[in-house]
Amino acid sequence: MKRSGLPPTGWTRRPMDDVWRALRLFSLYRFFIAGMLLALVVLGTGPETLGQSHPRLFLVCASVYLVLSFGFGTAARLFTPSAETQVYSQAVTDTLCITLLMYASGGVTSGLGMLTIPAMAGLSILAPGRPALFFAALGSIALLLAQIHGYLFDPTRDAALTQTGLLGAALFATALLGLVLSRRVRESEARAERHSVDLANMAELNAHIIERMQSGVIVVNDTGHVHLINEAAWGLLGNPSADNPSDLGQISPQIEAALQQWLAKPGIQGHQTLEAGAYGPELRVRFTRLGVDRAVGTLIFLEDIAELHRQMQAIKLASLGRLTASIAHEIRNPLGAISHAAQLLGESESLDKADRRLAGIIQDQSQRMNALIQNILGLSRQASPRGESLLLKPWLEQFTEEFRRHYNLEPAQLQVAIRPDDARGRFDPEQLHQVLWNLCVNALRYGTRAGEPPRIRIQGGTQDISRQPVVDVIDEGQGVKPGIARQLFEPFVTSGNQGTGLGLYIARELCENNGGGLEYLPLPTGGSCFRIRFPIPEHTAAQPAP
Repeated sequence: MKRSGLPPTGWTRRPMDDVWRALRLFSLYRFFIAGMLLALVVLGTGPETLGQSHPRLFLVCASVYLVLSFGFGTAARLFTPSAETQVYSQAVTDTLCITLLMYASGGVTSGLGMLTIPAMAGLSILAPGRPALFFAALGSIALLLAQIHGYLFDPTRDAALTQTGLLGAALFATALLGLVLSRRVRESEARAERHSVDLANMAELNAHIIERMQSGVIVVNDTGHVHLINEAAWGLLGNPSADNPSDLGQISPQIEAALQQWLAKPGIQGHQTLEAGAYGPELRVRFTRLGVDRAVGTLIFLEDIAELHRQMQAIKLASLGRLTASIAHEIRNPLGAISHAAQLLGESESLDKADRRLAGIIQDQSQRMNALIQNILGLSRQASPRGESLLLKPWLEQFTEEFRRHYNLEPAQLQVAIRPDDARGRFDPEQLHQVLWNLCVNALRYGTRAGEPPRIRIQGGTQDISRQPVVDVIDEGQGVKPGIARQLFEPFVTSGNQGTGLGLYIARELCENNGGGLEYLPLPTGGSCFRIRFPIPEHTAAQPAP
């Protein structure tokens, strides 16, 4: 049932549940008082003053007071009529019934007039301000009129005007005190509500920050119970399928063992390195105790060591790139003059064969230096990719035709196979051309066995599970040595003496800038496979893999 609101006065700002609860409690108190007075008179065990002047009036008023109290309690439980109506109705009932009971018992000297003070206190709590002062004045007037009326019709009764005036003053004092207390209560409630809202907002903000952190965060107690784990931590641990996801020992036994070791010896270093598992990378784990007066748990930070190294490498390369770009720009002009002079010198007819060979070496090495400078400048001036949805098969067939013509290759030496035929990938066409050209040139240089013609296969399409488009560049060479494979995509790392060591690094950077990736896959039958990963299409990224 809908709960009626209160008018826009001071007491309406109290929570409605508190108002209805207070109405029920005051109705219970009123029912107890009326029932006790009625029982004392009926049983004849009460003081002689109860109903001594008008016994029948006392019984009628006590009975009516008892019935009305029960009705008020029932109405408060049904939330009807409105709380405003119930408060004012109860105030009028208390004033009239208590005044009549006091009048029937001989006036103020009976002591029943004191019952108006608790009633006024309840009213001043529920309706502080003008309503409480109005009913205090109404109660004082009613007490005074009842006392005067009794004295006029019964001269033997004590007028007790002083006691009546003091009781009226007590009613005003109670109303004023309730006004002050209720105002402070409202201020305290408002302040507590603001604090609770601030705390809730802060908790939500902290939870949002923790959830979006790239570092993994786990909060556990000393028994290994997980209180909080963010998405990054779950991913770094390989998304474990634990029977009890709140047990750290089931989620990651390695971290559990490291935590217990750290708890047993708090003096040891607060971070440890965990080896890469079957589903997760190599991790750096840091521990921090939580609690001010006493420890209540441990905060665990998880960081991917490979990612840390990549970030450090990116910082170093950014500084190195700015330095080398400025140096390369200064070297380019004199290098061009040297190359041009060597070309002119090589065309001279007066040179013998040995000098002509030296001029050729100068020209070749100048071109190599110029290629290195071009790569460095291209790395420092990478433009934002302009991604397009490419139909991979016809685009790659056009690329292979261009590459075959440039290097005089037979169709069997460079083949393309894309499944399905309508596979698409989103990439900047110029940057994809640069990546594939670099990979195919590397396959010609390093992916050919001695005495055999080069054979390169470009194959790929859309993967069945993740729906991610990929393109593989495969050769039939000796493959990459394991020692070099770990550093293959780092700058200035090369397995031969003909390259600059920047081609694969630039190719991977271009792939990542387009939202994809580039990785090396060793083949068990020999040879190398470089896989270009395109961004997952948006319409399939949100769909779970089958």
